[in-house]
Amino acid sequence: MKNFILALTLIFSAATFAQTEVSDAELNKFADAYKAVQMENQEVQQDMMEMIQKEGLELNRFQTIQQASVNPEAKVEATKEEMSSYKKVMAEIEKMQPKLQEDMAKLISDNGLTLDRYQEIGAALQSDQALQQKLQAMMMKQETKG
Repeated sequence: MKNFILALTLIFSAATFAQTEVSDAELNKFADAYKAVQMENQEVQQDMMEMIQKEGLELNRFQTIQQASVNPEAKVEATKEEMSSYKKVMAEIEKMQPKLQEDMAKLISDNGLTLDRYQEIGAALQSDQALQQKLQAMMMKQETKG
């Protein structure tokens, strides 16, 4: 499940870009957008867990089958019923994806950034430890205010 969520959020990460200048105002917008996206991700994960359980699968079992489906070296023995339930859940998740991506992009734009700029800042954060520390300090400051 975590792997799927990570794949889903890949639209919000990017390969390393050239050094990106990020203003404090942009970093503040990024922090707000990031928190909004994280909250939405938590809700989506909860919905997915409920979907999995409704289909009669344990979450760990679903994750094992999911990992085996993306990694040919990971072998898993699954019953026909498990595979049927797994396929139903995956079909539902695939149907949800376009709306989820749209919702995430809207959360980002609602916080004053374009999706491209959000991705650029995210990439800059991956390679710039000083910027990471600045973001962490900014988010901690926001938490103590909020």
